[in-house]
Amino acid sequence: MPPKAAQKSPERQPYHHGDLRAALIAAALKRIDEHGVKGFTLKDAARMAGVSVAAPYRHFADKEALLRAIQEDGFAAFNAALAASRERSATPEGRLIELGVAYLHFALEHPAHIRVMFGMNGGGAKSHPAPVAAEAPTGYSLLVEAVAALDPQAPAEEQNDLVVACWSAVHGYAMLYLEGAFAMTAGIEDPEAQLRRALVRLLEGRYSIFRNGVDRNRDCRVDFP
Repeated sequence: MPPKAAQKSPERQPYHHGDLRAALIAAALKRIDEHGVKGFTLKDAARMAGVSVAAPYRHFADKEALLRAIQEDGFAAFNAALAASRERSATPEGRLIELGVAYLHFALEHPAHIRVMFGMNGGGAKSHPAPVAAEAPTGYSLLVEAVAALDPQAPAEEQNDLVVACWSAVHGYAMLYLEGAFAMTAGIEDPEAQLRRALVRLLEGRYSIFRNGVDRNRDCRVDFP
């Protein structure tokens, strides 16, 4: 009987992955799309990327660090998309509407990003990241600029009120649409067209309530419990 061949001890295979960081982010985004921001772990991301559970720690200290990376990537793309919308209209009203439409399109095309970007309390993010370069506009600065262009002589408080109203309207609309809240109620067939109409109505009536003699500090007041 021939002697039994000696078994070689298995050699440790070197770690290889083309772009682990990008693969983990892609896996996390897919998981977030399916289960929400709280519905994934680094272990899930590693499994979906086809690497060991220890591999993600080469790039991310923990789940929060991975979410932070998604947030930063998301805001960079979001800011660029909104900045590009400025060229689509020559009027102040048109630019503000195009800004809102760009916001909506980004949310519909990148739902996981938008949920991480603005829903990070549970994920540990404390604030929105600053732009990469000082001259790079953010979505918020673009909104402030667009509102100011509507009426440069308006008091700062009124401009800020309109900034809050527009941001709340567009973001709330986008999130309600993403969550399917309109499906059984308002029955929106064309989300972009509906948003355009809503913003036109918002801008048409932005000062009419005050011109009709309403005291904005008294009659518009709501006492919350």
